[in-house]
Amino acid sequence: MKSKKWIIAIVFLFLAQLTIAQPKPIDDKEFFKDDRIIEMKLSTDIKGLLAEKKDMNFVGATVSFKFKDGTVAEGPVKVRPRGNFRKAQCRLASLMIDFKNPASPAFSKFGTIKMVGGCGFTASNEQYLLKEYLVYKMYNMLTDLSFRVRLIHVNYFDTKAKVKSYDQYAFLIEDVDDLAKRHKFQEKENTRYSPIGMRREESTLFFLFQYMIGNTDWSIPFYHNVKLLVDKKDTMSMPYPIAYDFDISGLVNPPYGSPPPELGIEHLTQRLYRGYERSMDEIELAVKPFLEKEE
Repeated sequence: MKSKKWIIAIVFLFLAQLTIAQPKPIDDKEFFKDDRIIEMKLSTDIKGLLAEKKDMNFVGATVSFKFKDGTVAEGPVKVRPRGNFRKAQCRLASLMIDFKNPASPAFSKFGTIKMVGGCGFTASNEQYLLKEYLVYKMYNMLTDLSFRVRLIHVNYFDTKAKVKSYDQYAFLIEDVDDLAKRHKFQEKENTRYSPIGMRREESTLFFLFQYMIGNTDWSIPFYHNVKLLVDKKDTMSMPYPIAYDFDISGLVNPPYGSPPPELGIEHLTQRLYRGYERSMDEIELAVKPFLEKEE
């Protein structure tokens, strides 16, 4: 009888130790509020990602985050290349990371998140990446209706030892569903809108921001580099346009980018206003947050 009690006690002690050993799940909401850089290690078939970028399915990988306080979160995930233009022009620019895995309890609150990296392996590629990251942060300063981002320093490790390990800055982008939840909105898809069909004040700021950074690489009717959000309580209301993907902008000005010839400009750094017509009163109102944040 005593031996059974000892066995039960040991089992409970073992289970308690397992519970203590489990990493605390990362708070996905607080995660993107923090500006401190995360050290990240990504272990996967890097050569496979470089070679098979078209319509590639998710492949297994391991990710570890080392935070500034010394804590580490790690576990198995899945990754695949993303971004049609970047897949064609870059070596390994952007990835989609699927964190949903019971074996990765630290990432249990995460879903599928975009990671943006440098277009190549050089220092100049990293600078273009950092510029794009700063565009997102500028957008955050003007409106909370924007994607939050988190800067990371990534060590890429090829599990098949075909590609030499390298490290580079990158950044993670908040999931659109999380952005929508913050405002009690939901994403609107598969409905054709024109710029005139957007909420006026928010779309005016959207148009001016794109003009300021010299970005013509977007289209509301075709959902190109634009997400549309609507009020959950009124899904037929005019949507809010949310901009993302700023690498082909004049502010970033990467060597692989050029404006479409039909726009009538030769360089990304030439400004072209692609928004809808607005009165001077509307423009002056929309310009206020830009002037307030000018410094």
